Amino acid sequence: MGRSASTYFDEVLVRITEAGHRPGFIERNYRIAGRSVRLRSTGPALAASLTRAFAHLASGPADEPSLTVYLAEGGVVSLPPSPWEILDRTPSTAWDQEAGALMHVRDERVDGLFRLDGASVSMLDHVSGVGVFWTASPERVPRYERAAPLRALLDWWGGDHGCRVVHAGAVGTERGGALLVGKAGSGKSTAVLACLGSGLSYAGDDGVAVSHGASPLIHSLYCTAKLQPGHLRRALPHLASALEDSEEAHQGKRMFFLDRDRSAELTAGFPLRAVLLPRITGRDRSTTRPVSSGTALLALAPSTLFQLPGARQQRLHHMAEILRRVPAHVLDLGSDLATIAPTIRAVLDDATR
Repeated sequence: MGRSASTYFDEVLVRITEAGHRPGFIERNYRIAGRSVRLRSTGPALAASLTRAFAHLASGPADEPSLTVYLAEGGVVSLPPSPWEILDRTPSTAWDQEAGALMHVRDERVDGLFRLDGASVSMLDHVSGVGVFWTASPERVPRYERAAPLRALLDWWGGDHGCRVVHAGAVGTERGGALLVGKAGSGKSTAVLACLGSGLSYAGDDGVAVSHGASPLIHSLYCTAKLQPGHLRRALPHLASALEDSEEAHQGKRMFFLDRDRSAELTAGFPLRAVLLPRITGRDRSTTRPVSSGTALLALAPSTLFQLPGARQQRLHHMAEILRRVPAHVLDLGSDLATIAPTIRAVLDDATR
């Protein structure tokens, strides 16, 4: 009989903590979804690769963080042998072709995600609030992971606190914001980035967390953005300088960080007031039109479920409950991108009256 996910997690954690205590961990602290998160890395290269996207959420250390994640690399920590013996393993849909084949494992205490080529392992102990992310080397951390690090870990942990990661962008003000949902190519990133410098704050363009309740909240996760280089230069010239410090991301887009961009007003989050479904049109000006919560769910759920492993029914229920509480609109994107921010702001003004 193979080892359980919990047994394997305990073995990995012992190896990481023993290795890290010799030179000392590199520690970073953040405030994510209203809770304290501590990342402890065995090396500077790995820390730099996996923490930059959280720069806007940096905070002082907490006595008892809600989540502690150990980041380790193969040159410092070797994994226990034969992880494929873990019980209750189920195939997981890969987030991206770049990720290769993934396997999701789970038992009563631990969730885990393994790349079958041996390049990385992510695991979370739901009882202790401790996670691990292991990679064969910092150089093998894929580009999508640098853009949106620890996405599965944050979703598993958030699920324990009524909060889930969704495939969406978000902009707004302290009074409330809009969740922009849709499949790749729908115009989410363009719409979100067109709002920079408009007075609307940026929470994310490709992944945020949303907590349920009587008043749902949007929580920022990453200060990264991704867009086609040609579109960026032509349509959003005020961001063209960001390309100088960008790197290629998956699906031909460039990934860049907004924490140093003066036009980006970054936020930790805001109340959810509306859901917008961007659609590219041939018209000049952007407009909106109401749609049902069911239509919004069809726009949000498939890509979210595709990107994240396990708990599909719980995720679907979470998204459906949230979308029933706020109005939804199609956002018909005009070619004049300067009309996008005022159009979104008008929807938010109506929703907060």
